Amino acid sequence: MATIPYYLTTTANVGDANGGEIDSVVLTPAAAVATAVVRENGSGGTIILALQAAANGGSVQHIFRGLVYSGQLHVTLAGAGVQATVEL
Repeated sequence: MATIPYYLTTTANVGDANGGEIDSVVLTPAAAVATAVVRENGSGGTIILALQAAANGGSVQHIFRGLVYSGQLHVTLAGAGVQATVEL
């Protein structure tokens, strides 16, 4: 099955509200330190990943290979100019 990429520049919910599978997260910083926190079951749910990338540095990636999550997947981004790609 093909993955579905979600391109984010701000905090957002991604994927099906009833859960699904997450394949990977790529975090790309800009001039500031960038962070991404991924939670299952919405913004107050359980953290399943926290990434940090250095200012003006390279992208960091985490590969899940089909991790099953429950509820809404919520991605919180911080850092000026931060970008993230979440593949489900």
